[in-house]
Amino acid sequence: MNIGKLYQVKKLCWMLFPSKEIAATTAAAATAAAAASVATATAIAAYYSEKYNCNVSYIEPSIFCLLEKDGDFIKILSANGELGWINLWINLADWCKNDIEAVNQ
Repeated sequence: MNIGKLYQVKKLCWMLFPSKEIAATTAAAATAAAAASVATATAIAAYYSEKYNCNVSYIEPSIFCLLEKDGDFIKILSANGELGWINLWINLADWCKNDIEAVNQ
């Protein structure tokens, strides 16, 4: 993945955290489950928003711009203007390996 490039989420929901630190402390299973459905992502976003007293959201299939990369974490700007961090560790799982792909420019 390259900074400044556009990428698209094809079919899953990805949790969008306000900081890399919060993304790093979330349960891996919850982050993975959030990618499975909008209902699950909504519930998990509400849980972490309350737990960390911040706004945790998610992105549905759409385009985003990659702003920063640090290990398994990427900072993005979504098509809806949301700014946040995604934990990409679940990108290694077979069911979500190719969900995020570069947009041909």
